[in-house]
Amino acid sequence: LIVSPPPYYVSTWSSQLEMMRKYMGFLCNRLSSFSRICRRPDVKTHVKPLALSTTSTKAPKRFAGVVKLKPEMYNQYTRLHDHTWDEVMKRMYDSNMRNFVVYYHKETSLMFHHWEYVGSDFDGDMKAISDDEVVRKWWSFCEPCQEPFKWEGPPPSKGGDGGPDGSWWAPMEEVNHCGAWPVAYSSEFPDPDFVPKNPEGKTSSSTETDGLVQI
Repeated sequence: LIVSPPPYYVSTWSSQLEMMRKYMGFLCNRLSSFSRICRRPDVKTHVKPLALSTTSTKAPKRFAGVVKLKPEMYNQYTRLHDHTWDEVMKRMYDSNMRNFVVYYHKETSLMFHHWEYVGSDFDGDMKAISDDEVVRKWWSFCEPCQEPFKWEGPPPSKGGDGGPDGSWWAPMEEVNHCGAWPVAYSSEFPDPDFVPKNPEGKTSSSTETDGLVQI
């Protein structure tokens, strides 16, 4: 005895199979299009495989500091930082500094910076930065904009160390760290999503400093 399913179920199954066939066709077309795009030499996807797991427990060392910004120097400071000089960026990267960010609080005129170190010779890397002539020139334009909390003697661009317990950027205590650390370090800089802040839309470079105040 052969029992056929009621016509209703046959119709339902047929509809579901037809919908599934169309959906699979849609997915195949999308995957085919994506594959063609990835093979095009003029399209850069910048996609790297993600590590789903890692046996490494190494994390970057985090640093933070605070300094006052002179309100009347906001224009110059943003002009310097809307496009940080290429030589300075390269020196920082070569010295294993990553993710350097500066925040400004207008009401208190305070600037807070945070960055991460991914190297193994911190003192050597920091010395390479302070010995760099272009970095010192960069500092000489940044320093007139800033007012450190505790500093004695000449500024860093002139070789000053601030005296006992002096810090141009006063170090801050880390009291919390939520989440995990990055599993990979990008070679791309600066952040392509950064929005320039200079009111006049101006930037500077190591060879274009007209109108900037220098120490």
